[in-house]
Amino acid sequence: MRIFLATLLLAASALAGVEDDVKKAEMDFGAGITKNDFALLGKVLADDLHYLHSTGLVENKAGYLESLRSGRQKYNKFQYGNVKVRVYGSAAVVNADAHVEFVTAGKPGKAHLAFTHVFAKKGAQWQLVSHQSLKLPE
Repeated sequence: MRIFLATLLLAASALAGVEDDVKKAEMDFGAGITKNDFALLGKVLADDLHYLHSTGLVENKAGYLESLRSGRQKYNKFQYGNVKVRVYGSAAVVNADAHVEFVTAGKPGKAHLAFTHVFAKKGAQWQLVSHQSLKLPE
């Protein structure tokens, strides 16, 4: 019985560590987009990223990074709320909301977004492979 409980505790501890790793990757995404940290974003965004904006625009990694580099899209604030992480082996799903302040094509705006992020473990790194968001009432 003790061995079973010890094994169960170790497994729960390992899962909590993995959830923390995914949450760190999520927070790195938020820091990367608000600070235009392209080195960080290069690590956290998967090469096969599918990024579905709340407007319906779909971008891949290259297109998304280009919109940030060019200044067409700028995030001034990305404040997380209600972050929930679920891990499924080498995949993880993050459901959260965020209050976002941004400038798109020179026009400032703000939104309260709900989003789903799917992460995949690639080597030692958790990478964002899919983003989908929708606007919530302020």
